[in-house]
Amino acid sequence: MRTLAWSEHFALGHERIDREHRRLLELSARIEAEAERAASVEDILPLCRDFFRLLVAHCFYEEQLLRKLPRDRFGDHVDEHCRGHARLIKQAQTVMTGHLPTGFESLPAFLDAYFELMHDLLVDDTELVGSLIREGYHRLGTPEASQSWLPFRGASPV
Repeated sequence: MRTLAWSEHFALGHERIDREHRRLLELSARIEAEAERAASVEDILPLCRDFFRLLVAHCFYEEQLLRKLPRDRFGDHVDEHCRGHARLIKQAQTVMTGHLPTGFESLPAFLDAYFELMHDLLVDDTELVGSLIREGYHRLGTPEASQSWLPFRGASPV
């Protein structure tokens, strides 16, 4: 199995983010298991809908938090992380139309690449969300903390 199983090793100490990461991993494991029996992308679309809906909401929430980190110290890292989110979501949107993104000749090849990117972002979250918690930016609702943030130009909000 390519998909990671949740373990407390992945827990970041942020209740919502940890809960959503756990659920995304559970859903990705179900998608992977179903995909091994699937003949086409259309066969896994019902499972993908819940996964992609949660993924988009999770990325949006996480990005709101990450944009609160001081731009001078974390800006490039946050920008790259958000670009990873955008790649996941763009690929998810392609799959939801019943197609595989360009460059993937098979469903297993796509899932390998997709889950690898998701894994890399989960590992990256350990550093970024840890910084949010250490620096006290892990809650929404303090607009003064994000006023100096100038988001990466060209990245659409998730």
